This record gives sequence, C-alpha cells and structure tokens, in this order.
Amino acid sequence: MKYDASFKLKVVRSAKVSNNSAAAREFGVNEKQVREWKKDEEKLIDIPRTKCALRRGKQQWPELEVKLFEWVNKNRVCGYVITRNAICIYAMKLAKSNPDTGKDFKATRGWCSRFMNRKGLVLRQKTKIAQKLPHDLESKITCFQRYIIQIQRNHNFPLTCIGNMDKTSMNFDMISNRTVETKGSKTILVKTTGHEKAHFTAVLSCMADGTKLKPMIIFKRKTMPKVKFPARGMCTCRRMVGWTKKELGCG
Repeated sequence: MKYDASFKLKVVRSAKVSNNSAAAREFGVNEKQVREWKKDEEKLIDIPRTKCALRRGKQQWPELEVKLFEWVNKNRVCGYVITRNAICIYAMKLAKSNPDTGKDFKATRGWCSRFMNRKGLVLRQKTKIAQKLPHDLESKITCFQRYIIQIQRNHNFPLTCIGNMDKTSMNFDMISNRTVETKGSKTILVKTTGHEKAHFTAVLSCMADGTKLKPMIIFKRKTMPKVKFPARGMCTCRRMVGWTKKELGCG
C-alpha cells in the first residue's frame, strides 16, 4: 500500500508524541515503517505532500551530463550568460550528435532541475543598489495633486488638456540579469557585447480624462534607422542633443 508524504509526516508527529508502536497501531502501519519515516523526516518535509516514493535522482545519461557540465563551466568562466533554456538546447544538441550516450533523452524542465541539483548549479541574479524613495513621498504627491486641481479650477482647463508624460531609456542589447552559476560563488561575472549602452528613448503619455496617446520612440542620431516601423500605433522621431520636452514642444 502506498502512503503519501503528508500521511507519513502525520505518523511521525504522532510517534514523537507517544512512541513508535503506538503510532503504528493508531494508523495501521508497521513499526519498521514508522522508524524509517522518522529517519527520513527532513527529506519528507522537502518533497511535495502528495508524493509517495522517496526516490533519489539517478543519472540516466551520465556521459552527456558530464559534457554538458563542462560546457556550462567553460562558458561561465568566459562570463557568458547561461540560462536553463540554453542548457536544454545544448543538451539536445549533444544527444543528437551522440546517439549512444543520449538514447531516449528529452530535455524537459524536470530533467534540467535535477541536472542542476546534481551538479550544484543554481540561478543567480546580478544585484545592484536601488535608489531609496524619499521619506516624505506620499505628502509630496498629495501636495502636487492639490496644486494641479487648483490650477485646473482657476483656469477652467478641460481634462483633455491636462496630461502626464514619462520617458524611459530602452537598450538595444538587453543583457539578462539571471544566469546559471555554481552554488556559493561570490562573484557573478557577466560578459556583454559592448553595445549595452546603445539605446533609444520611449515616451508614454496619457491625459487626465483617461485618453492614452501613441507611444513615441526617439532615436539619438542624425537620420532615421532604415527599418520599417509600424504604420499605426506609434510615433517615431530623431534628435542629436537637447531635452525631450523641447523636441515635443513642451518647453
């Protein structure tokens, strides 16, 4: 008869309160099973509650995983970003090039997780110091809202003439913040292509009545890029220097 992890932990808790034989009689199991479950309590806590078997991860393709692990280490030493998807793709490539060592291999997400556990690999993320918000942020927002409402009342501005605009810099070369790395690594090196500073500016605007304006894409160059942009749904322009609000006629 199969027992899931939830049942086994319930028996273990009962055995701790009384004793092994009493817990075995209460739940209708062997005393030997109670002793084994108490020994594996920490492992039972870590697995899903509905799982029955406490099997260990067995390598079915050891040679393939050795080559794959070497590939991961080689690329990480060079500073290249390695993702779970990249591991699966390269594993399939190894399996196809070596049919004997990769027979019946499928690069599933479950296999990838088990491979990373066996090799001591984890997903790590670049860290940075975030800018702290001012302590009086809420009071400043409230004062600004009151100021705008008062101006709108004094001059009788329609809501369609009151807008909010925000711009953000978007990089052409988006470097991933997460990479597979060995457990315990102090420094997470990520090599870039050198073009991560090349960017364009995206401007988003909306009016007080809820109207959303078309997004504006601004390129910092003399001429427009020779690519086909969507005919509808966005505006594009170029500039060399100067503030964005001057280009839009806001100042």
